[in-house]
Amino acid sequence: MIGELISKREVLATLVEKDFKSRYKAKALGRLWSIADPLVMVVIFTIVFAHILKVAQPFFPIFLLLALTPYRFFANSVNGAATSVLDNVQLVKKVSFPRLMLPLAVVFSHLRHFFIELMLVAALFLYFPEAFHLSWNLLWLPVLLAVQLVFIVGVGLTVAALNVRYRDTHYILNSALLVMYWLTPLFYAFSFVPAPYDRVLMWNPMVGVVEGYRSVLLEGSAPSLMLLGAGTISALLTFAVGAAVFKHHESSFADYL
Repeated sequence: MIGELISKREVLATLVEKDFKSRYKAKALGRLWSIADPLVMVVIFTIVFAHILKVAQPFFPIFLLLALTPYRFFANSVNGAATSVLDNVQLVKKVSFPRLMLPLAVVFSHLRHFFIELMLVAALFLYFPEAFHLSWNLLWLPVLLAVQLVFIVGVGLTVAALNVRYRDTHYILNSALLVMYWLTPLFYAFSFVPAPYDRVLMWNPMVGVVEGYRSVLLEGSAPSLMLLGAGTISALLTFAVGAAVFKHHESSFADYL
């Protein structure tokens, strides 16, 4: 599968570009929506949690955005991947190419959105320079991104394959993402999770990723190896399952489209 992707990487690049541009088609603000949407969410949640509920968290807008941005990357990628095959019925039926590229193109397209949204994070750090900690622990950032990508691709492959045969998969996914939204420490730190729930939540890869970004950028410290290790194991298992499920169902896609 990997060899086939490498040999036809130009096709994947074309699909990524097509998906990326389609999201801004006929929109007056264009790519500014990638920043406007999370900015509005940060403003609202900051008012609610920091000013109304009086959550005692320094630099709450950055604290929130360092969790909200990677979570949006996860949720939007998985949602898009779920319909990636169904959205390209004619392509699947008439053109010979690795079907794996369809969900991957969605994920890599949203990866570009993720990098654009990080500009908002950078802007907040410029506004609150005392919140940023420059250290060698910044080298952990590619590791965190890699774990995040492996997990997202694994989930994306699974739902993309299942949604072709079972069309209610997308509806189940929406409910699952709602649960995931609250099981990921977006508005709170993982340290607030009491035992024994912390031992369960630590296997959610997004927990290790979110807490890792906060540790590296806000505290200047290395990510929790316990959280990152558990998240990495879960992400790799998810990827293995996703690849197996997609490969198993790929040959029957045409029968259900």
